[in-house]
Amino acid sequence: MFEMAVTKKMLIGGHISTAGGIYLSPERAFNFSFRTFQIFSKNQMQWKAKPLSLEDVDKFRSEVQERKMKGIMVHASYLLNMATPDQELKAKVLDAFSEEIRRADLLGIDYLTFHPGSSTGTTEKNALKNIADNLNSLITKEQGCTILLETSAGQGKTVGHTFEQLAEIIDQVQIKEKVGICFDTCHVFAAGYDIKSRAGYGETMDKFSSALGLDKLKGFHLNDSKKGLNSRVDRHEQIGDGMLGIDGISNFIRDPRLSEKPMNLETPLGEGGYEKDLAVMNATLNED
Repeated sequence: MFEMAVTKKMLIGGHISTAGGIYLSPERAFNFSFRTFQIFSKNQMQWKAKPLSLEDVDKFRSEVQERKMKGIMVHASYLLNMATPDQELKAKVLDAFSEEIRRADLLGIDYLTFHPGSSTGTTEKNALKNIADNLNSLITKEQGCTILLETSAGQGKTVGHTFEQLAEIIDQVQIKEKVGICFDTCHVFAAGYDIKSRAGYGETMDKFSSALGLDKLKGFHLNDSKKGLNSRVDRHEQIGDGMLGIDGISNFIRDPRLSEKPMNLETPLGEGGYEKDLAVMNATLNED
């Protein structure tokens, strides 16, 4: 098993393949000494999903329990534009999102993360309301998973790139205890928040706390950025190789307030690059 001090200090994980069976993903994550991880529970680019067998579900739950993993995320399909004003598309989105919740609960997953969506065809304000209205039609007090809105980079007409936009959505959600935020470091940086400097990081976290409250910060996507501050371009990079750099990433892995928040790598090389990502993060911790 590949082991690094950073995976002991922080709840580090990564997006893990489910090839060969969803129940194989916990072991794959454990091989990196991850204590958490993220998966797709279905093909992220298709509307329909192959049913999960009860045998696979039982194996998955057993593997997670055996390895004492926690804070596990499912990333919802990229097709689900919860902001759409198109009624025909909305019906498809709600049906597919409901299935995402059902599958997450079946697997015992803690968090279901989704991209808020695009305001194409409507105003920004209406888009935010559409997202909240759709969440209200889906969320129940009985569901097990918490739904996380992922911070966006603000590319094109995507919404959710400011903390205020995310707060406006959550303010309209009725069952607030079932929603939170997944903070993508690449996206937040590209959206214009200086999380690279120590001072900028402190100011950004203060802004987040003011707009949403740190209790709503449930997890992270830990990614470097190919593009610069305020570029509005969603392009991930390996840790330490991008414009955010290890200086920016180290602000998060040095923050004791975040030690039990799941932080999943989504870097371009995936599992082929995680050892290098971890080594870069570990090196900066060793400098402390």
